[in-house]
Amino acid sequence: MTGEALLARRDPAVLLAATLVVPLVLLRVREPGPVVLLWVAAMVAARALARVPWRRLALGQLPFVAFGTSLVAVNAVTRGSDPLAQVVAVLGPLEITDVGLRTGVALAARTLVVGVCALAFLQVVDPGRLLGSLHQVARVPIRFTVALTAAHRVLEDLPAEWATVRRAHALRAPVADPGRVVEAPVPAQAPRLPASPTALRRAAFALLATGIRRSERMAVALETRALGALGRDERTVWRPARADGRDAVVVVVVVAVCAAVAHAAR
Repeated sequence: MTGEALLARRDPAVLLAATLVVPLVLLRVREPGPVVLLWVAAMVAARALARVPWRRLALGQLPFVAFGTSLVAVNAVTRGSDPLAQVVAVLGPLEITDVGLRTGVALAARTLVVGVCALAFLQVVDPGRLLGSLHQVARVPIRFTVALTAAHRVLEDLPAEWATVRRAHALRAPVADPGRVVEAPVPAQAPRLPASPTALRRAAFALLATGIRRSERMAVALETRALGALGRDERTVWRPARADGRDAVVVVVVVAVCAAVAHAAR
């Protein structure tokens, strides 16, 4: 497919609101059938409207599948006090009930729906546009949005920083004196990164210290540029963000579909 995804044209703050409203509307759903159908529909919509590749959809669901499996297991053996529950299996001292299984599957399916919505949101929303929209459309104070922007940039660079710290530690070799460390010659091949708990702990501490120093420099730079000195109407923006009727349609459709599922699952 070519061209921009349909959801990518909508306002990011509106898409965030639509993503957050899904678990709220489905909060009291306990029947799995309608929620499973909603999950299938969400997968198709994420592919058609957000252009999320099928492979990414499948791999992105794995953490939610793991969490959903735990929900099924816990609810299956903890709903025995329900007067309408019937025992369908016994595992040692644990009794698995039909009410527990239905509730667990419904909660797991709801988790998968939230995961699909999150994947579609991340696919179409640029972090810079999102934070600008939060300030202009959602009226979030500029200090919060700029702080979130800086935090996002730091998080984006964490994998590269981690790799740099690990390679730097791997290039340092102990000498005869255990309390003294010197620089080892750079080998022709990339060094093998140590995976011991001590090496990982040292790398994590170095990454934490580097992140704190970088965040402090960002904070000083933002304060030096008089962040927040001007009012909302006095600030100029590069890309103005505006929500229109088409954005409202997205929210209405999402709420209506989720409300219909919640009603059908009563």
